[in-house]
Amino acid sequence: MFCLDYCDEYYMYRILFLALAVSRFLQPALAEQQVKSKEGLLAVVIADDLLLMDAARKKELFFKVYHPQTGGPYPVILFSHGFGGNKDSFSPVGKHWASHGYVVIHPTHADGLGRNNPEPGKGGDNKAAARARLGGLLRGISDPEKIGGRVADLVLILDNLDDLPKSVSSLKGKIDSKVIGVGGHSFGAYTAMLIGGVTADLGKDADSSFMDKRVKCILPISGQGTGQQGLTAKSWEALKLPMMTITGTRDQGVGGQGVEWKKEPYKYSPAGDKYLVVIDGANHFSFGGGLGTRDGSITDIVKLCSTTYWDAYLKESGSAKKYLKSDLLVRDTGGKCTFEKK
Repeated sequence: MFCLDYCDEYYMYRILFLALAVSRFLQPALAEQQVKSKEGLLAVVIADDLLLMDAARKKELFFKVYHPQTGGPYPVILFSHGFGGNKDSFSPVGKHWASHGYVVIHPTHADGLGRNNPEPGKGGDNKAAARARLGGLLRGISDPEKIGGRVADLVLILDNLDDLPKSVSSLKGKIDSKVIGVGGHSFGAYTAMLIGGVTADLGKDADSSFMDKRVKCILPISGQGTGQQGLTAKSWEALKLPMMTITGTRDQGVGGQGVEWKKEPYKYSPAGDKYLVVIDGANHFSFGGGLGTRDGSITDIVKLCSTTYWDAYLKESGSAKKYLKSDLLVRDTGGKCTFEKK
């Protein structure tokens, strides 16, 4: 009887051991499948080379729109590109959001690469030219006029949302101008934070605010911390909106600041609907599916967490909010990111 019980127990543990071994073998493969963020069910229309005129600033603003082909109205997402980017930046991400039921608008700011501007790396690649470009970048991202102009671009779009279908017929019935989120990358992340209520010391004006009450939530990707562009530890105190901050373990600021600095928007923001996603191995150019992206799973993580975030706060999805309050994001990305919330 003892031998029978012992043998049964022995074989039970052998089976359990083999099951654990198989599960560990399969886990990486499952993780690779889970990290893939599924495209939405909606077919996407792309309206490009659109133009708004700002008479007060005597400026032409070119922009691009991704939106569902059918149904509506849908919440609106404005996406602000980084310094030197344009309306084509983060195209895979913008199209992904649209497939999940959003009207996504990408403007080209004045600091973007236009049709008549040289591409990066052209027009001289020597050290002097590189230093000149870096100096121009530092001056550009800290210039109060350029900063104000970026926010004004977003405000111009917001002011004209209801009129866009007059010039873009495919947008008829698609826009819900009462539900708006703003995202951005790098300089665009800074722009998104400003329009969401983050303050900055710009020139002689301390605690400058560009907050627009029409914005319901913000999504800064590779945003800035303190000590640059007028940001201080107090800059986020007035931020009442939901915010998801996305960065990476290899992400850096223009001054060489590391990921801890990139985490500061989350660190200094008040508790309440604030989230921090840090993607393993992601550098400054990894997030949008374009320049610098070698690991497609990084962009997939951005798609997954950002779409869930938009669903939670622009569609008031209870299941999306429940997901964000859990640790499922880390599981579903195979442990390729860390996730904090407060």
